[in-house]
Amino acid sequence: MFYQPKAGHGLPHNPFNAIVTPRPIGWVSTRGANGVDNLAPYSFFNAVAYTPPQVMFASTGVKPDQIDAKDTVANIR
Repeated sequence: MFYQPKAGHGLPHNPFNAIVTPRPIGWVSTRGANGVDNLAPYSFFNAVAYTPPQVMFASTGVKPDQIDAKDTVANIR
């Protein structure tokens, strides 16, 4: 199957979620400007380099109670 997200897939579940397995969960902790701590799970998380050691996570989407980003990204900014 050649998968192009814009073309759809016709399957009951999005196949993108199963492309990378096992899918690690990264727990990202931040502290907001008001001092409130936040701990959030991110499934788009992985180690990307050994030297120097690096990990990454990707946060997408917005929340209705935030102006432009999820709590984690808003706290980092």
